[in-house]
Amino acid sequence: MKPRIYIDTSVVGGFFDEEFEYDTKKFFDRIFRKDFFVYFSEISEAEVSLALEYVKELKDRIPKDCYRFIELDDESRYLAQAYITE
Repeated sequence: MKPRIYIDTSVVGGFFDEEFEYDTKKFFDRIFRKDFFVYFSEISEAEVSLALEYVKELKDRIPKDCYRFIELDDESRYLAQAYITE
């Protein structure tokens, strides 16, 4: 079974950041080769929707058969609120 990874918006943005681009591009080469199942959450999707067009285009290049979407449930929302409160 393929490894499953969760990436957030900063990983996608790192592709275009001089400091992180070398390693991030190597990582995305593996994503494009379909070495992983790539998970995004509702939060990441919302953040990417507000990003620059080239960031959106990179995210859209993730192979559809390797892309997974995580919906937030009540337990996740509760945990997030508890974290923020603390």
